[in-house]
Amino acid sequence: MKQVTATIILAVLTLLGSCAHLEYAQKQAGYHYLKRPFIRVRIYVGHNEVEVGGTGSFVVRAWPTAGAKSRYFSASPLRVKAVGDFLNFSDSHGAPLDCHLRKVTMIPQKKGEKLWINGKVFRGIFEFWPEKRGGFCVVNVLNVEDYLRGVLPPEIGKRNKDEFAALKAQAVAARTYALSTKDKYADKEYDLINDIRDQVYTGIAGETDQTDKAISKTRGEALTYWGELIQAYYHSTCSGQTENIEEVWEREPIPYLRSVKDADFCHWSKFYDWNELFDTAELLQNIRSYLAENNRPTGLVGDTLRDLKITAKTTTGRVRSVTVTTDKGSIILHKDQIRWAFGRAGTQGIMRSTNFTLDLERNGDGSVGKVHVTGYGYGHGVGMCQCGAIGMARAGFDYQAILKNYYTGVKIEKLY
Repeated sequence: MKQVTATIILAVLTLLGSCAHLEYAQKQAGYHYLKRPFIRVRIYVGHNEVEVGGTGSFVVRAWPTAGAKSRYFSASPLRVKAVGDFLNFSDSHGAPLDCHLRKVTMIPQKKGEKLWINGKVFRGIFEFWPEKRGGFCVVNVLNVEDYLRGVLPPEIGKRNKDEFAALKAQAVAARTYALSTKDKYADKEYDLINDIRDQVYTGIAGETDQTDKAISKTRGEALTYWGELIQAYYHSTCSGQTENIEEVWEREPIPYLRSVKDADFCHWSKFYDWNELFDTAELLQNIRSYLAENNRPTGLVGDTLRDLKITAKTTTGRVRSVTVTTDKGSIILHKDQIRWAFGRAGTQGIMRSTNFTLDLERNGDGSVGKVHVTGYGYGHGVGMCQCGAIGMARAGFDYQAILKNYYTGVKIEKLY
């Protein structure tokens, strides 16, 4: 037991040293007031010019490709854009202030003041980094607890008083995810992205007193397994049973991310079951676009769908692979990539889950005209079922019980 405890303490000390990016922070003038641990979240990427400003005055530091960096003070909005592989910024009227920059930072001049980008307000600091092919990204650097204030509302929504335990469970899971995935983009200047690829983060606009309270009540708490932070995946609706991680992604089995039954605690979810109707031209275009975006050949995806078959299932009944046959040939889609490849009928987004059946409507020549999908659940199915967590909270379970139900064999540790 003493050895395990020592391991946990060592892991926590390592976490706080690395996640807080202490050396990184100490090298950046003006970052000293950020509470640790802090995290770097990408909140914008693209080629369009952005308008930025603050609730008060702020400091702008500009790093040129050569020579000493410049410092500006402003209380008025500025514009930032990429020109080639570098950054330029100007005043709100477009008058140039500095150009050919490899980095720009914006820091509120007084503690408590905030920054905004295109009208959206955020806590912490902004960093602007050029991207390849003329784009750039904006990174929000802020304390982890402040980050969670902008994560919980879009991730789990406003809840009733009898569902508060679910908010606390979500706070611990989201905090664990943030702290444990800091090396996901090791070659980038950020730790997380502000959408469903990591956690949806909306900044101050999403904050509520209710979710702030759940974060405060669980401050510093995270999930560990044998002294290491876990990969705290979660999803909306499991429809009665979660999935083993290796059945969803090309990963090795993980002891705490095993399939568990949730006694239909998520049965109330509007996504417990659903239907989708695809026109085959749209479905084939979705698949073609997915392959192209992931640098995979598209030549076998023709214009006519000959057949669509579920060719393997997981032990829980989710679809493990599908074979798509067109007039040009056949391709096989596997595991969670199926959701991204199929997309949604008539709108943007990805298929709700891989727990589905197919019904093909054929044309007179035997080709497929429409694809009827009957599905169950929402999300990848790994880890905590959010609607199940809400159902457990309604049934009187506390947040520790909720977390330990969905993450097998974990402990809840207070890291700071």
